[in-house]
Amino acid sequence: MHANARPPIRPKLVLAAVAGAGVVLALLLSTRATPPPTSSTAADSGGSVLGGETVRLLLVGDPFALALQEAAPELEQLAGGRLELEVVGYDDVRRLTLRNAQDQVSAYDIVSFDVVWTGEYGQLGVLLPLETWISQAGAQVEPEDFLDIAYTQSRYHTRQLGLPIQPHPELLWYRKDLLAADGLQPPRTTDELLRVARHYHRPEAGQYGLVWNGQRGQAFGQQMAHFYAAFGQPLLDEQGRPTLDTPRGVAAARFALELLKVSPPDVVNTAWDQRPRRIAQGQAAMTYEWGARAWLVEEAPSSAVAGKIGYAAAPHAPGAAPVTPMGTWSLGIPANIGPRQELAWRMLRWLTSRQVLKVLAHHGSGGMPRKSLLRDPELIHRYPVFSVVDQLSRAGQLQDWMRPAVPQWPQLAEILGTTYHDMLLGLLPPEQAAAQAQQRAEALFAPSATGD
Repeated sequence: MHANARPPIRPKLVLAAVAGAGVVLALLLSTRATPPPTSSTAADSGGSVLGGETVRLLLVGDPFALALQEAAPELEQLAGGRLELEVVGYDDVRRLTLRNAQDQVSAYDIVSFDVVWTGEYGQLGVLLPLETWISQAGAQVEPEDFLDIAYTQSRYHTRQLGLPIQPHPELLWYRKDLLAADGLQPPRTTDELLRVARHYHRPEAGQYGLVWNGQRGQAFGQQMAHFYAAFGQPLLDEQGRPTLDTPRGVAAARFALELLKVSPPDVVNTAWDQRPRRIAQGQAAMTYEWGARAWLVEEAPSSAVAGKIGYAAAPHAPGAAPVTPMGTWSLGIPANIGPRQELAWRMLRWLTSRQVLKVLAHHGSGGMPRKSLLRDPELIHRYPVFSVVDQLSRAGQLQDWMRPAVPQWPQLAEILGTTYHDMLLGLLPPEQAAAQAQQRAEALFAPSATGD
């Protein structure tokens, strides 16, 4: 066996299968027009990255992963080796990564991770710290070119656990053609959002004011965390104690109830995939959505609103500071990778280089982690959302405190997404939901639960 060999892939895992949050993306991607030829600079950055080796990646079904699938033949030629891509759903990528960490030798060379998991992964030692590799690579990594927040989000204390591959703030997408025709401005506050949504909410005609994540569990849990932020309420205080049952927290809950009145009737079952599909089909005037998915409305052949979508910062409550929730997908190396560390690092460094990221942008990856690419005129022409993300970054409005990267984050999001979902269903009033969420969160963060 070669010195860099690793165990064969588990037979139960399906290579390059797209599940969960990536199904709609994959279907739309398969019908997208062939991208234009890319610059030869990518070849200059490849060289002997793989040297005939095969690398295996575990990825979530987001735009960057689907772009990697589409660009794989080109990237294999540039890197001088083979890519095995296993693309799965949101919950599955975390579950498989944690299970893989229990094996003696990793089945993957590189894994993608949502930066909200850095607390959990860092505490468990799931990923290999990269500081030494980054320091030795110097200008080849260009850490200063990454969006500051995206680079910092990939860190656990002083350990850099990954490099960003796809940052994506949750923006407000709106039908700029409709608003312009009626002389309306994009809503900046939650009150304005409700007024505009009511103006366009015509359910009898199959048109709704707004779409958002209302599906029970992680989807609505993340959405509620963002609503808390819109009202200026962190989920935890400076000591890491839950702060869910506050006047601003209750106001965020009431805001969610008001949104029900201007949303599709199935919004309580709506998650990441359904949001862009609704607005792309012309069924909604606005939606909360991740910036990296803009091609679903701009380029997908099935979109009925290409060129008609505007992008704005997430609305904030009157009197609260403007803040746009920032999510990031990063790539890391499993800590149990064994003797393939150097090979995995070369590939990780190359995949997150500006040259390769631009190749991925030409194949539909709409979330660029590098400042230079967000300001690239060619890419801005194709992805108007890049200018908005860059402006929000320069203004310091991209923030991540609303989704604290603590080890308990998955459980905390589940608490928010189940307790407040009961509120959406009419089982709890906002005040009782906030009190119940607080009680459950306090039990989660109790010293006996955290092992302190």
